[in-house]
Amino acid sequence: MTESVGRLRPVDEPLGDDVEVVDLVDYCARPQCRKEFRHSGGRGRRREYCSETCRRLADRDYKRAKAMVEHFERLAQRSRHDVRAFGRGDDEPLGGDDVPVEVQRERASAAIARARAILQFAENSDPRLVAELSTLCDSLDPVVARLG
Repeated sequence: MTESVGRLRPVDEPLGDDVEVVDLVDYCARPQCRKEFRHSGGRGRRREYCSETCRRLADRDYKRAKAMVEHFERLAQRSRHDVRAFGRGDDEPLGGDDVPVEVQRERASAAIARARAILQFAENSDPRLVAELSTLCDSLDPVVARLG
């Protein structure tokens, strides 16, 4: 070995003929491939894929998976809104005999308040729907008041 191997050298100094470049074994980063390939341990960015084709395929698969995740996140968000539209939380009981009257009254009162809020923003909607929702709220107000 010569003295250039054991000393630090500036980055711009070229590699000498006496410095040996090692071939390293690696595996393709694309999950469907995982083929073994060799790359040099010298300067530059380390290769992650066995070929340019694998790199392009991995990029395409990544974009496809990312789009799928975004799609299902939108569906999950829409489903959460649908659950909230029914006026129940995810972990609240569905109602019935085991729910105390006070809780039922509070839920009914909150539902009427939500319906009245919707009526304020739905004035430009179908007049039949607005009238029906208004009639429903007016009919339920005395029932909820009697429970309290």
